[in-house]
Amino acid sequence: MMREKQTECLCCGICCQKGGPALHGQDLALVRGGQLPLGDLITIRRGELAYNPLSDRIEPVLAELVKIRGTGQDWCCCYYDPASKGCSIYGSRPVACGVLKCWQPEETLALVGQDLLRRLDILEEGDLLRPLVQEHERLCSCPDMRAVEKNLIDPTENVLRSLETQVNTDLAFRDRMVREFNLSLTEELFLFGRPLFQLLQPFGVAVSESPQGLRLTIRKKNSPPPTGGRVRVGGAFAR
Repeated sequence: MMREKQTECLCCGICCQKGGPALHGQDLALVRGGQLPLGDLITIRRGELAYNPLSDRIEPVLAELVKIRGTGQDWCCCYYDPASKGCSIYGSRPVACGVLKCWQPEETLALVGQDLLRRLDILEEGDLLRPLVQEHERLCSCPDMRAVEKNLIDPTENVLRSLETQVNTDLAFRDRMVREFNLSLTEELFLFGRPLFQLLQPFGVAVSESPQGLRLTIRKKNSPPPTGGRVRVGGAFAR
């Protein structure tokens, strides 16, 4: 028996559970109007590895994007209501959610990489947080994680120590800004994206504390993988 072709949303919640959308130019009004507060956003920085639905490959993000954050350790959209299997901000949902049709993805795919909102688009001139983003990018820009992944296949001591320096520089900057500006964790993830040490963990990098800061080692092959991981670019994101 042939299954009837889908022509409308089944309200199954799977799209939302895969993650919140990237924000586009039209969504700036939602952010500025308070419907999408900064604490509900997370930045995916240029260089992070993500699934690109256009190429169907995991590859470095070529342009910074801001997306709706997940819940806890999961990428499930923070606005998804499991009880009703619906969106708690449906009337003010981002443009990517408005065009999303899982059975007919052409409109969503056409948005991928187009007119993406960046942090400096969102933070207006004169905003005290704007220079923090610029300074963090100057001191702690995200490396090309594909190149990092290759270097970690059989890393030299110099490779690990160089990454260690970058990791600790990143954390020291975040710690100082959190204390000086009383930032919440969610605000930090919007302003500076995810810490570099978290991006390294899926590549087998183990992190431990030492008196000099975080220490990086390569995890043994039989060690359990860490939580967290990669994300998707476009209308849907996943761990």
